[in-house]
Amino acid sequence: MSLFKWEMKQMFRTKAFWFVGGAILFLMLIFHCEEFLDGGVSGFELFISLCNDFSSLSMFFVGIFAGLHVTGSLEERRMQAAVMAGNSRGKVLLAKYTSFITAIAMFFAASAVIPAAFGFVKFGTVCEDGTFLRSVVARALLFLLAEIASSTICFIIAMICKKPGITVIVNLVTLLTINIALQYIAIREWGMDVLKYIPHGQKAIIMSDMSNKNSVLALTVCTAFIALIFVGSYVKFRKAELK
Repeated sequence: MSLFKWEMKQMFRTKAFWFVGGAILFLMLIFHCEEFLDGGVSGFELFISLCNDFSSLSMFFVGIFAGLHVTGSLEERRMQAAVMAGNSRGKVLLAKYTSFITAIAMFFAASAVIPAAFGFVKFGTVCEDGTFLRSVVARALLFLLAEIASSTICFIIAMICKKPGITVIVNLVTLLTINIALQYIAIREWGMDVLKYIPHGQKAIIMSDMSNKNSVLALTVCTAFIALIFVGSYVKFRKAELK
């Protein structure tokens, strides 16, 4: 826990965290300022739109954050120093991984959840596919989990790359390639049978399918993906030389 607290303190002191969080929030407000001012949408419609737009923005900004927060830390040898101070590599990596995940959750809360809450107050809480608890609260949590899972690929890339700038470029190219591939898969007859087993695909499926079956599947797929990425990152960090 002390390592996680140290990581969070370091993160809050970096310009990267505030720049990325501020940029996402600013763009989200720009995208939806007309809806907030003029209305024309329900609270539920605004919530769905906010989630979808956050997903689009995160494809770019999470890659930047991973480069600065993770690769930058390796380049400056902060993680290596924590290991040489007597902490296990697993604990050091877990603290970094958890801080990365926590940052994504904070970005989502600030730029999507809070604006959506104002939207529900202004436009009402009527939902189109069930109760507010299921349609909004449960959907937001599951969507966040899928967003975190799909973003962790940026983390392992950041562990592999040597320079923050290279990490940002590789992340952007990787996420754009994944997005194009998902769009191709989605138009195939067998597309849904594939997308439901991928966190990147579940982000879209969750928006329309909050059935018990898909909710359990999304929870399982995303949790397994997060664990798999951590294991892969640990293998990489375990083999890294400490100088």
